[in-house]
Amino acid sequence: MSAARILLIGHTRPKRTSFAGALSKRYEVLEASSGEQGLALAQDHMVDLVVLDAASMRTPGERVCRSLRKGLPAQTPIVHIHPGPRDGAQSPADSLLFEPFTPRKLVNSIERLLQLSDDEIITCGPLSMNVVRRVLIAHGQETQLTPKLAMLVEIFLRHPYETLDRKTLMQKVWHTDYLGDTRTLDVHIRWIRKAIELSSDETRYLITVRGVGYRLEIPEAVSLMPEPSVLSQS
Repeated sequence: MSAARILLIGHTRPKRTSFAGALSKRYEVLEASSGEQGLALAQDHMVDLVVLDAASMRTPGERVCRSLRKGLPAQTPIVHIHPGPRDGAQSPADSLLFEPFTPRKLVNSIERLLQLSDDEIITCGPLSMNVVRRVLIAHGQETQLTPKLAMLVEIFLRHPYETLDRKTLMQKVWHTDYLGDTRTLDVHIRWIRKAIELSSDETRYLITVRGVGYRLEIPEAVSLMPEPSVLSQS
């Protein structure tokens, strides 16, 4: 089996802090000094994963990462090495790393994403989930989900911008029509929000539709989407 081809985008680091050498021991590595050059290389050479070393470029790299996400095939994983700070960092990457960390941690992140790419992945904006492994990745941070949480998240990811009524969610996840006590659903919604919202003080992604249910929205793309519909169980 041939080695995976990794595209490393960033400026040249001093030898003692370079990731290129460590990656070259395990993978075929292509190097680019800018996002534009990286996209050109990716178009000429099919790559299995991209590492954006924004920290070496002395920039958060979020704009570059969004450009890569738009220009690369949807299934191509991206590891974003972010200079920080952690608070407020927003990136569509599949994995977000903050310095300092060892080359081993970078390799581990790459290996995990290469393995995940073999399973079914649902992606919606900065949110993605490995259905088989029940791993949710939100804004580069991963969360291992319980079976019920995974079923609930999968429903939302497969029906973005649609209002899902509470009866439908109870039927699909808990196989019950009983709505006399939906505290279990409420608790699961809180857990999902804790994983996907950027701030505990603001709900931007999983919206409550009063008297009906919930709707998953992707704020960056809301203006491009049609009017939301209501998904209900007849």
